[in-house]
Amino acid sequence: MLSQTMLLLRRPQETIERRLHLRLPPDLPDSWERELPRILGPIGRIPGFRTAASRFAINKFANAAPPRPHPYSMAADYTTWQSLTDRTYSGRHLPPGTTPPEDLPSEQDVTALFRRPRNEEVKSTDTSVTFVFFAQWFTDSFLRTDRKNPAKNTSPHEIDLCQIYGLSAEKTDKLRSKTGGHLKSQRIRGEEYPPYLFEPRDPKGPLIVKEEFKGLHDEDVLFKEILARVPDDRMDFVFAVGLEHGNSTIGHTMLDTIFLREHNRIADVLNAAHPEWEGNDERLFQTTRNIMIVLLLKLVVEEYIMHIGPFDFPVEMVKFMADGERWNRANRGAIEFNLLYRWHPLAPDWIGEGANRLEAKDFLSNNPLVLSRGIESLIAQCSHERSGKIGLFNTPHYLSERMDPNVASVEERTVALMRHARLRTFNEYREYFGLNPIHSFEELTDDEAVQDRLREMYGHIDNLEWYVGIFAEDYPDYMMMGWTMTTMVAHDAFTQALTNPLLAKEVFNVNTFTQTGMDIIEGTRSLEHIIKRNATDPDAVDASFKC
Repeated sequence: MLSQTMLLLRRPQETIERRLHLRLPPDLPDSWERELPRILGPIGRIPGFRTAASRFAINKFANAAPPRPHPYSMAADYTTWQSLTDRTYSGRHLPPGTTPPEDLPSEQDVTALFRRPRNEEVKSTDTSVTFVFFAQWFTDSFLRTDRKNPAKNTSPHEIDLCQIYGLSAEKTDKLRSKTGGHLKSQRIRGEEYPPYLFEPRDPKGPLIVKEEFKGLHDEDVLFKEILARVPDDRMDFVFAVGLEHGNSTIGHTMLDTIFLREHNRIADVLNAAHPEWEGNDERLFQTTRNIMIVLLLKLVVEEYIMHIGPFDFPVEMVKFMADGERWNRANRGAIEFNLLYRWHPLAPDWIGEGANRLEAKDFLSNNPLVLSRGIESLIAQCSHERSGKIGLFNTPHYLSERMDPNVASVEERTVALMRHARLRTFNEYREYFGLNPIHSFEELTDDEAVQDRLREMYGHIDNLEWYVGIFAEDYPDYMMMGWTMTTMVAHDAFTQALTNPLLAKEVFNVNTFTQTGMDIIEGTRSLEHIIKRNATDPDAVDASFKC
């Protein structure tokens, strides 16, 4: 079996793509699909093999499409200097499509393709709700559509942990304690949490942002959009964190808290290791932040992307890899990357069973729950609950249906953004990313009901909209999504994560991180590892993206 696996990995790239799509090699036994994850884990730990295989896989996906700069952006339908340089306009992989809106299905009919029937959630094979919360928390930091102009964004275009540091130096300053390199925090029943955003108030009194946090967020957006439907009894527990939607789910709250605790812990470790820095809060803070960003990058590549990829191959964050590669270009988020990450079907109808079962109303904007249950308990519960499965007809009601008749649902807003961007067809994007076009709805999916519905709406496979196609595409149990979406996610993820300036050869060294920081980076293996380092009961921590 091992020799057959090694032979597969040595085959030319084109062959590997074909073999890893939906068909298994004919000369391998039926158990191959189930056994490969068990085999790849041990061989992925062979010295040198993991690095070489990771380089191969990363370059395969990074070179699947032309590198940045993209000649097109949402600034114009053709190439302009502004479209090339103004990163407040989202980039785009392909120029706008030319199909008249009247020749496309209505936005209402497209939204209906995603809506999950009540209490009929289709579960994923092995993805946990912890993964879902991490994915949302992670991508909300850089996939940021401008609320006033959908062609624009408010993204930092880097993975920079703005979730806890804010979107600018001025906002970061408001979140710092200015002592010992720490971020501001508070102790609640002996555990560390972010500080509260609002002044203490009389029951039902007005909410007033603390003076120290004035300007941290746009208050119109915060109150009218983000907190508009939060129950009043939860408002006093809103935390001051880097992003305006940092309190929108228990997942955001838990992860912001976990990474705040790790920042302050590392700052203390550095302070002890470098007595010559005593009183130098700036040095401690900036060095800690550098370490934290690389820790996140490492988790994203080695735990998060590993779970997204086929077979959970143990991919490695190869240092300096981007140096010298043609895809090592300045980051700029593309509108397609923004849209394909709308993994709404992953969201569960509920989490857990019995007395601790959480309905949607319980895990949305509910900091009191995090405070009462504790992070260890909630993360363990989320890690043992399977998420929904990525696909059509599986977006939960709280994301696909209007909670307020006058406010569009999350899925409606996504479809509207897709139409505003005038994206090209599913097959056009497949060809752009080096994949063969699909010739029929039968080839796209085995689900006859989906085939009939798409044929009724689009007539021919070549008319299928990209956003619909990437969710309609079938995939085997050893994948988390269809091959088209996998390729596009991996392309943008690798080329935007591994081009981070902290991973460049001239930067990734002891001068940037200190030897203590390098040891922390090298010794960190998982999100669970970080949680355990900051837990009151490390043995109770159970955190996993795989369920």
